[in-house]
Amino acid sequence: MTKIISNLDVTQLAIDNPIGKDNPPSLFPPNHILDSNQPLLTQHLLQFSDFEVNWRNKLTDKQLDKLVNDGWLIIDNVFEQKALLALQAESGFIDYRDAQLTAGIRISDIRGDKIRWITKDFFAGFYYLQSINALAALFNQSLFVGIRHSEAHYACYPVGFGYQWHSDNPVGRDERVISAVFYLNDDWTANDGGALEIVEKHGVHHNVMPVANRLVIFDSDLQHQVQIAHRQRYSIATWLRRDDAMVLVALL
Repeated sequence: MTKIISNLDVTQLAIDNPIGKDNPPSLFPPNHILDSNQPLLTQHLLQFSDFEVNWRNKLTDKQLDKLVNDGWLIIDNVFEQKALLALQAESGFIDYRDAQLTAGIRISDIRGDKIRWITKDFFAGFYYLQSINALAALFNQSLFVGIRHSEAHYACYPVGFGYQWHSDNPVGRDERVISAVFYLNDDWTANDGGALEIVEKHGVHHNVMPVANRLVIFDSDLQHQVQIAHRQRYSIATWLRRDDAMVLVALL
């Protein structure tokens, strides 16, 4: 038997029946009680409607003003439970790769996350991106920011790693308009570390706990860091961009 590590649980998996498109992970952890008359849900049954969010109800005028004036905001309880569980399951069964800096050099002293870019080949992640695109459309209508597409990757921070101070636009670049991070870990506490520390437009520091189903949205030019995680930390890093979309074949 081979042990596959997920952020939901440690799952026993027969080596001749690996997780993949033809054998997606269950949407529910092993100890979840299901109605015996209902079929076991898997990622094959996901639909875009499971990930639809009424962003106009989630974002008040006051919140939009905060994003403009302070440069950041938090939205909690973003998705319904089925979508959240699907993203959690998918994040735990990915072949993660070492992240790189913009210059193409991995420096673990600066960032320690492992990532996997989301493409149409990911069941839950692709639907997540479609929902984010709907949020981008709202920003375009309300804030006139000129977003043309979004991109995202799953990120896993092992114990003892974080990501030092940086902004999401390299010097002299401004393609990324708005950054967002969606968190996946249940029952996260302050003792687990891994907070997102962000400096708003007025210079005030804020520490945001990476609790499940929370979306943090901020200006891509703001300085921020991921503090050292004391527990394996899962999230989806997301960027809303004003340039043309690129194919990520080389990054897979």
